[in-house]
Amino acid sequence: MLAFALRTLRFRAGMFVAAFLAMFIAAAIMMACGGLIETGIRTAVPPRQMASADVVVAGDQEYHDSGGDPDEPPILPERVRIDAGLADTIAALPGVRKTESFVFEGDPPAGTVDAIGVIAKPGVDIGELRERIDAELDRGTITLVGDERGQAELREAKASGVTVMALAGVLTAYAILVSIFGVASMLALAIAQRQQDLALLRAVGATPRQLRRLILRETLLLSLLATALAYLPGQFLGELVFDQLAERGIAAEGVVFHQGWIPTAAAMAVAILAALAGALGAGRRASRVKPTQALTEVSVEGRLIGAGRLLLAVIFLGGGLAMTIVTIAVMSGPLTPATAAPAVILLAIGFASLAPVLTKVTTFAVQWPVRALGGVTGQLAVLNARGRSGRMAAVMGPVILLTAVSTGILYLQATNDQADRRSFADNLVADAVVTTQDRFDADLVERIDDLPSVAGASAYVDSVGFIESPKDSSPMNEGWTLQGVTAEGADATTPVQVTAGSIADLHDDTIAIEDQHADTLGVDVGDTIRLRMGDNTALDVRVAALFSAPDDYDTLLLPADTLAAHTTEGYPTRILVRSGPNTDPEQLVADLTEVTSAEKGLAVTGRDVLLREHDDQKQTANFAIYIMVLMIAGYAAITVINTLASSTAARRREFGLQRLAGSTRGQVLRMVGLEGAILAASGIALGTVAVIGVLVPVSLKRLDSVVPAGSPWIYVSTAALAVLLTLGAMLLPAWRATRGRPAEAALAIE
Repeated sequence: MLAFALRTLRFRAGMFVAAFLAMFIAAAIMMACGGLIETGIRTAVPPRQMASADVVVAGDQEYHDSGGDPDEPPILPERVRIDAGLADTIAALPGVRKTESFVFEGDPPAGTVDAIGVIAKPGVDIGELRERIDAELDRGTITLVGDERGQAELREAKASGVTVMALAGVLTAYAILVSIFGVASMLALAIAQRQQDLALLRAVGATPRQLRRLILRETLLLSLLATALAYLPGQFLGELVFDQLAERGIAAEGVVFHQGWIPTAAAMAVAILAALAGALGAGRRASRVKPTQALTEVSVEGRLIGAGRLLLAVIFLGGGLAMTIVTIAVMSGPLTPATAAPAVILLAIGFASLAPVLTKVTTFAVQWPVRALGGVTGQLAVLNARGRSGRMAAVMGPVILLTAVSTGILYLQATNDQADRRSFADNLVADAVVTTQDRFDADLVERIDDLPSVAGASAYVDSVGFIESPKDSSPMNEGWTLQGVTAEGADATTPVQVTAGSIADLHDDTIAIEDQHADTLGVDVGDTIRLRMGDNTALDVRVAALFSAPDDYDTLLLPADTLAAHTTEGYPTRILVRSGPNTDPEQLVADLTEVTSAEKGLAVTGRDVLLREHDDQKQTANFAIYIMVLMIAGYAAITVINTLASSTAARRREFGLQRLAGSTRGQVLRMVGLEGAILAASGIALGTVAVIGVLVPVSLKRLDSVVPAGSPWIYVSTAALAVLLTLGAMLLPAWRATRGRPAEAALAIE
């Protein structure tokens, strides 16, 4: 069978080019994802200031006691500093030649530094020295060697590595699903075009098992060649995507892209297994042809849909429906896309799997307008679409995927962004912001608060923390938002309504917490809560007040000075100001400018600056989503071109016979164009239906609107692209196939 498979590939090379391209592109995408995952795991940052150090001692930016997955601990947002006295302790260890302390950012508390560089004596084994140093450290301090050393200088590296790894993991999962379907569709078409060959093999005694082995070995040979050739393009694609992420701040600048043999081998294995999975489904029908029926089935459509494909369709549709229900009933706020996006993918693949059945339905629905507009040519187009439903289904699936993935995920993201912005704007009650790059004067907040045009002013600090006692879990295990405020102005500058205690008591080590959250924890005013701050220090705080707030306000309020002491900067850099009743915004800014003009480095802006910052952060985060959509939709688009071009080019004999029967070349091309129109319209309609079931309930839940947010041009451009790709991929091969003499074309072998 191996020799026969090699001969088949040799003498039917043109037939397998399209399948090879599908495997090649899928392998390149998976290798790119593998490189991104390795880059995120390694988080390699070559050191700059500490390049001479053999071992670097730094604070552990991972919080290991969050109660979540121990293999994926959350990353602390502030610089975790270490005891400066460790330098002397480490210097006294055997094998240490020299230690040097470093401060990279902010103003560290007394007795702390950002990192300690350790230079080993000549000939000392670095691994053994590292073990001796580790024995002197507590849980919050770690040692770094090699390219890890730069993580001490670049605090954001660890968090960005987790982000890149998570993004690549999600993209890999989607890519595997889409590529399995794409490769299966392409192989199904290739096998359908070889039906006569397979029928002859069955007639001369080949068993179903032998046919399955033949198809699997052909696919294995193709996939091995495709994955081997995809190595360099995959590495280039992965590095290109990573550079784009770094350019927009999603990946920390200074992290180095890595793609070693492990992710490459894993990506090759996944790509090959995906191709073989597609081959199993595609070859099942061909291998089950009975010897007595083989030759008579060459030109006849078989069963509408196989049991295996129907089962897969039910599984994907069921999974998509389940994820949709979870999205509507369980998820809320910014977490909504976490289940909504997978629901779109699963529903799209489910609809695409049902393409053999849905093709019959859509062809029946559009046959009358096609016949009315196309006349005899339209009649032929409808008959071809009905008689070739199996091949139509193979090319309709990628159109469904292209439409559903592009429109579904982009509109989901736009809807979520608009809802988040609306929530942010509703929770933002300040009308102006005073910003500095240095410390404020101690009495500046009070002087601003005393202005007649000001209803309240408060220093502003933000961070992230965890509640350790009573034991608590935060959304997605990523911590609670901590906001530092000035007690006297917090009522006016935060969207809270005090229900117990007093915000005015928010001084020293105290906290104000939402009342329902307090009920969950079982605490009340006067009780104590232990926080794990963003710099990995523990802080016991007394509950000074309880408040009610909007649903999306998952924030704990602390005194600004208390919270600032546990941030990297060490002091507040902003003051939020709310205007008094009937105060003109321009007058407020003018009054604030007059008060702050005596101090250097202060800037006064309206609340729009905070809204713009929020929008910029969203756009930066969304860029990763756009890359994911581009790669998946791009693969689907290439699959559309690949599948349609292969299918149309194989109809040369059919076109020749049609021209010998009296049709002109123009009529043949018009017929193919109408078939493409049927295919494009059907695929777009089914892809639209697949996402409406997710988009509408999500939009209702987040925006109270049936219509999702986002420009209508997203849908228009996606539909136009699908139409152009479909018509182009069918008309160009048809134009080439009809260039020769009809008699010669009629003798061609499909």
